Amino acid sequence: MTAANDVARVRGTFAYAIDLALPGMLHAALVRSPHPHAEILAIDTAAALADPDVVAVATADDLAGLDPWQGVVVRDQPLLAIGKARHTGEPVAAVVARDPAAAARAAARITVRWRVLPPVPSIEAALAPDAPALFDQGPPEHLPKGPGAEAWREPARNVLWRFRFRAGDADAVFARAAHVFTDTYRFPRMSHLPIEPLCAVARWDGDGGEVWCNNQDPFLLRTDLARIFALPEAAIRVHALPAGAGFGAKSYPKHEALTLLLSRLARAPVRLALTWDEMMLTLSQHAAEVTLTTAVSAEGRLLARRALLRLDGGAYADASVIVCEKGAYRSLPGPYRWQAVESVGEVVRTATVPAGSFRGFGGPQACFAGERQLDAIARRLCLDPVEFRARNLLRPGEAPWPGETPMDSDLEDGLATVASRIGWSSARAPGRGRGIAVGMKDGGGFSRRSLAVVKLARDGSALVLSGIADLGQGPERVAAAIVAEVLGIDPARVRLAPIDTDRTPHDQGTHASVGAAMVGLAIRRAAEAVRERLLALAAEVIDEASGEIALEAGMIRCGNVVLSIPALFDRAFGAQGSELIGEGEARNPFDAAAPLGSRCGFWMPSFAAAEVTVDAETGRVVVERLVVAGDAGHAIDPAGCRAQTEGGAVQGLAQALIEALAFDGEGRLANGAPLLYRMPSVLDLPRDFEAITLEHGLGPGPHGAKGLGEHAILAVAAAIANAVADATGADIRSLPLNPDAVLSAVAEAAGEG
Repeated sequence: MTAANDVARVRGTFAYAIDLALPGMLHAALVRSPHPHAEILAIDTAAALADPDVVAVATADDLAGLDPWQGVVVRDQPLLAIGKARHTGEPVAAVVARDPAAAARAAARITVRWRVLPPVPSIEAALAPDAPALFDQGPPEHLPKGPGAEAWREPARNVLWRFRFRAGDADAVFARAAHVFTDTYRFPRMSHLPIEPLCAVARWDGDGGEVWCNNQDPFLLRTDLARIFALPEAAIRVHALPAGAGFGAKSYPKHEALTLLLSRLARAPVRLALTWDEMMLTLSQHAAEVTLTTAVSAEGRLLARRALLRLDGGAYADASVIVCEKGAYRSLPGPYRWQAVESVGEVVRTATVPAGSFRGFGGPQACFAGERQLDAIARRLCLDPVEFRARNLLRPGEAPWPGETPMDSDLEDGLATVASRIGWSSARAPGRGRGIAVGMKDGGGFSRRSLAVVKLARDGSALVLSGIADLGQGPERVAAAIVAEVLGIDPARVRLAPIDTDRTPHDQGTHASVGAAMVGLAIRRAAEAVRERLLALAAEVIDEASGEIALEAGMIRCGNVVLSIPALFDRAFGAQGSELIGEGEARNPFDAAAPLGSRCGFWMPSFAAAEVTVDAETGRVVVERLVVAGDAGHAIDPAGCRAQTEGGAVQGLAQALIEALAFDGEGRLANGAPLLYRMPSVLDLPRDFEAITLEHGLGPGPHGAKGLGEHAILAVAAAIANAVADATGADIRSLPLNPDAVLSAVAEAAGEG
């Protein structure tokens, strides 16, 4: 199934947010801090303002009268640095000029006088007893949670958030365990680097504002803009335009409010488009340190796990709180059956680029640590890693603990599928190793509500209004398939309308792979409402109706009477025509009995198996074969499912072998430019690469559908690391597995031997 947007993308004619131009539009450029941690003593804008092409300049002084702080759960990031900069690249001023070149030229003329402060470049440095505090620390705030869960804000110096979850009596279970293993793992940061950087165009009209952007949370953004500018939400209008990918970089409010402020100052539309270099200074994935203590019975049954997940949150909160809670609660225990779990997550503040949403939301960090340790335990106990996992996996319908959604996938089938395809039981060639991993994260996020509207026109075409953002994942194809099936029309005659918060029904954001399940269910219910209205209209129009009225292949049938949709509309409404409108809703409601305040919408498992060769002389790892599978429940868009699996798997492979943001001892980003940051190319792809879509049919969406946009990145890095350990005997505890790291691990293993 091909949508019109797919063809335009291939031809290069598709218009993204970054292509938008309004009449009279001006352009903005940012002045950024060259220091990781420094006090702002003075900003001199005179030289910039003297440029005849400059229309306006903004500093923190222009934030007066606003509520200028942003962040999800914790609002701590100013639109422009106030008082001091807390990471290299933090915006401290902005220039608006007639064209991009003039804006950049004027920005370079702004001078800032600094007092450099001590660096805080890492988790270790931030937690040191003499570490400087990035924020003034008040008394820790205890936040209420559901059963078994607790959370604290700012519980210690440079600790933004601490979350703890408990289920079962861990002390008692550990006391009777035959084996207890403790291991620590480290996980690097990746940069999002979507092909289209962040871009916003804003127009202030005196009574409110209008924003065009590639943000995937248009309604949350509207709420945030209204708060910042002290306006009613009805005075803010957000257009969420199709984006050139995101991977989390375009979630939650970013620089849209600053762009609107610049428009108000300049009294004209303003465009602020970041470069790729600037994207790398705006947001990243979280680096992590994970310590796991796992109890196992003599028979190889998993009994209990204590886990500490420390995330490097960078300078500001962004979405770190959500990543922390999801990673510690829903990902660290993994897809396994436990008698007891004690899981703690911490977000540590460092004077580095802020970390936030990234594909998998804490799942890749948790899965790497959990699956590496599980493999190591299996080998220590002389157990087959596949059999060890299989005997401990949750079964369909089995909840991981009380108050949570039961497992809605056949995990044993997924594990067996990738093990079989990789040839797990066959003999390994010399110098080769095989690894396997199973990951899991929640889908559908926290409590949420999605609304949708379907409008059926006189000619039998349909328009879908939904708040699902187009990030390249194919929402138009999914919406068209769902509506076409319900109404019996050609999918090519179904269109997904652009998002406009003045007209689009509300949605809580495109996160946690909600498209096929939550939003898809709302769209289906809206289409079903249209179908009911269509059949009721037919009952009114067909006078000789003496049998059941049916809708088949876009035709209304009753006995010998057959009407097309246009003919029915003509009979009912005359030549002027009309339309039928249906509304649909899908909810994951608040649930006080759930530890996070709601059950997860569905579970998103990840299955990966890899075969590698390792060059003993150079340490170079080559992934010869990679098999990745995910459970779509029901594949509404099979080609889209496969594409999501392939894309996520390549990101996981890159994290395993190639990609990592590097910071120097002061906290400056050492490879903060695309030419310095190694990304995968086609030459890095496995020689044998298979992406499998499983359909267990147990999801909450149409025909049992579930989302799988994030699954593939979860387990791939762990599977590759396990394969390297299998090939070399090395105990792999950190990523990426570059040649130096592999040689070092092999040498350490040989020394221990």
